[in-house]
Amino acid sequence: MRKFLILFFLPVLSLPVLAQYKEVSGVVIDAQYNTPVPYAAIFVEHTKIGVVASNVGEFSLQVPDSLKNNRLVSVGEGYSLTYLLPEDYGHAPLRIALVPQDRETALLSPPGGAAVKPGKVVSLLSKAARFVMDDWIPLGNPETNTFDFGRIQTLPTYNPVEGVRLRAGAASNSRLSPHFFMKGYLAYGFKDQQFKYRGEAVWSFDKKAYHEDEFPKNNMRLVYENDLFSPGEMHPRSLNDLLLITYRRSVNEATYRNFAEINYEREYKNGLAHTFWWRKSRLIPQGELEFRRSSDAGLTAYDGLDTSEGGVLLRYSFEEAYLQQKRKRKPVDVTSPVFFLSHSIGFVHLPEGGATYHRTEFSAQKRFYLGYAGRLDAVGEFSKVWDAVPFPLLVYPNQRYKHHIENNAFFLNRALEFVADEQYTIRTTFVGDDFLLAKIPLLDDLGAKELISLRASYGRLSSKNDPLLSPSSLIYDFPPVSYRYGSAPYVEGTVGITNLLGLLRVEYVHRFTYRDHPGALLGRVRVDVTL
Repeated sequence: MRKFLILFFLPVLSLPVLAQYKEVSGVVIDAQYNTPVPYAAIFVEHTKIGVVASNVGEFSLQVPDSLKNNRLVSVGEGYSLTYLLPEDYGHAPLRIALVPQDRETALLSPPGGAAVKPGKVVSLLSKAARFVMDDWIPLGNPETNTFDFGRIQTLPTYNPVEGVRLRAGAASNSRLSPHFFMKGYLAYGFKDQQFKYRGEAVWSFDKKAYHEDEFPKNNMRLVYENDLFSPGEMHPRSLNDLLLITYRRSVNEATYRNFAEINYEREYKNGLAHTFWWRKSRLIPQGELEFRRSSDAGLTAYDGLDTSEGGVLLRYSFEEAYLQQKRKRKPVDVTSPVFFLSHSIGFVHLPEGGATYHRTEFSAQKRFYLGYAGRLDAVGEFSKVWDAVPFPLLVYPNQRYKHHIENNAFFLNRALEFVADEQYTIRTTFVGDDFLLAKIPLLDDLGAKELISLRASYGRLSSKNDPLLSPSSLIYDFPPVSYRYGSAPYVEGTVGITNLLGLLRVEYVHRFTYRDHPGALLGRVRVDVTL
């Protein structure tokens, strides 16, 4: 849509040289949330004079004096036409508020066609899916509330460690303060009978329309968290907010983690972003997982792993822009490549002393559209730990930076099955559009799309991090489920259906290599949430 608008206006944005002009500038916003609308079109009615707003909704338009009595028109994808009388846009800066189209009608209507009245079952399921996708509920009057309750998507979850997990949280919005925000949750696992929690205090240096994570961010954040964490199934800096079924392959390989962190995150309109952080954390093994070291002097056991770490993350995305609604921000252009580069310096605290370690990561992500057939997402990653560290600090296939394109996790390997201090991974995913399932009316009404993916990882473990070869007291014995990579990469692939009602995927996952590992899952049907 954005590119279409640019191509439409490109030949007509120049004006006669001798004409007199009036400059009209301002920002286009969402009338419901007061958040910027990126790449909206603004033009003079009945003319070809107009501009396309920037990625943060800002625009500047030269209107000839001969057209000063014409109305100004604005429109954005998913919004109705908005008209402004000449007397309404005579003062700068101008704020043009676009009214969103009815979301459910838009969801069930073909592009450019008349609205389709859905059946009762499809309509009911669509409303339920929309409720889940909205994710937050106002606490009090939606027009005046200062706190929201959520997230709905993670209220009930299940995992093998905690069993049924209930989680409830709250977050302030700009009505409390446009600069200072608070957020937190409390969770309880009925199997491990442990409470978990997280609290955040955020100062936004920029005034926000509703929440602290609106683009572009410019935030200082204090965090304290005490929750479950799997070193092999989550990136150390990922939020603990997986949906439906969490820690699928961490039955005896998860830890409890508590940490305090201060970080500063800044996003720029040109697509560059950076995060600086400092964190002090403690990992406590649970279940059958043990932190221990075998040596000639005997067996040394540790009740926890204490670390301090600081680092920087750089991200760059060409033409980054978001459609921001309530507490969500939806990317507008997901075809631009995204690059991540991070480096952290940490210190391991042990009774016998400690040591410094370095960790470097790089990731490149890109979405390709294949005409009307669908899209192909590709993600490549590199991770390296440069020094000797205990095994929870090494790299594993599922430790990756997430972004807004498809970024699937490995599913059939155990969380700590493949251990390395240098690792390469690649993930490719095809999602159909106007392909085979689109020809079946019922599946088309449910939004079903084809899903085919292939994932591979390969790594190396140096002698300094091998407990069989290293004399360092930093090196813990590996868990029984951990293996070094052989000569081949670990590969798995899937085929299935995704986007059912906008939030469900059903697929068969197949393991192609290392099928001889004891207890290895060779294939499994998987049901997951894709929000």
